[in-house]
Amino acid sequence: MSQKRFFTIGLTPHRLEFLPAMTALMAQHKSIVLEEPPHEGLSSFLKGRVSIEEILEDLEAGFPEYTKAAYRHLKVFHDQGLKICQVEPYLEGVFVIHKLIEEEGCSPQDISRLPFLAEVYKYEHQATGALLDFYAAMGAPFEEVLSKLKAFARADAQRLDFRDQLRARAIRKLLSHLPMPIFIEAGYIHLRLIYYLARNKGAWRLCVRNLLLEATRTHGLSSFWPSPGDGLTSYYLLGKRHRHVSEDLLAARSLVYIKLIEKEEMFPSAQKKFPHLYHELIWRIFVNFLSYEDCKRLDRFIRLLPTNEAQSLAQKLFPHQVQQARKKVEEAFQANALRAK
Repeated sequence: MSQKRFFTIGLTPHRLEFLPAMTALMAQHKSIVLEEPPHEGLSSFLKGRVSIEEILEDLEAGFPEYTKAAYRHLKVFHDQGLKICQVEPYLEGVFVIHKLIEEEGCSPQDISRLPFLAEVYKYEHQATGALLDFYAAMGAPFEEVLSKLKAFARADAQRLDFRDQLRARAIRKLLSHLPMPIFIEAGYIHLRLIYYLARNKGAWRLCVRNLLLEATRTHGLSSFWPSPGDGLTSYYLLGKRHRHVSEDLLAARSLVYIKLIEKEEMFPSAQKKFPHLYHELIWRIFVNFLSYEDCKRLDRFIRLLPTNEAQSLAQKLFPHQVQQARKKVEEAFQANALRAK
């Protein structure tokens, strides 16, 4: 079998610090399949008809700096002759549903009579409803909030599985029509996409690169991957397997971890190439030190606080654990920097 007859799934966070590794990987391929629904803006940008600023305004991107930098790389690849396409049928369906409801006044009952959109609506409505229930429980006792969080993680896992099924099916139809080899972009939580593509890969060779896991391994901290929240979702996604802690403890750690991590985009530098990963690993290690009762105590104080105040209070209540976590991460990053020299 020709070595060119393969496709690579690149699992990555949508963060600036992972763009160098992802674009280097993309450059080894002839085709790039993006994890986003088709829109005219990308084609217009690649052909030089609109600016990146116009694209961002139109897309309302959740990570604008990442999108801006990624699209600029894609423009270079396009100019070099690489084939770039967008394949995300689930999100495409969500977009159509919103349009039908907002612009044409369709009701959920109307959508339920449309075969493909009915399925998309079911999973999206289920997950969104569970998320709203979780947010609405912010004033409730700890155990009730955990129950709502687990319910959302279960609904999100079902949505992810369905989404990955749809995307794998669409990608398989494309494989023989795209120049080889092919790079497939995917968020690192889309583990089932690998399963669905590998199950029917035929004569193709499949390569999987998890850039987030590779980065944590490079720093000697792979035992702290994934984060508690992603671990909880994966726990349901993979049929309640690969669990190293109890379900309730995983959910409790997830709840406090959500409050402690930075939400804003961070810019890598020569001194800190992985700023987001650096901060996240500190809080992942920190919550691993906490018992269920520790999480319950901490949640009582930080649940409604902004991130910086929650971090300060965690350090005040659990100074030894925060210090240990910070020391472990700093030593790991320093050791990796010395190896790189």
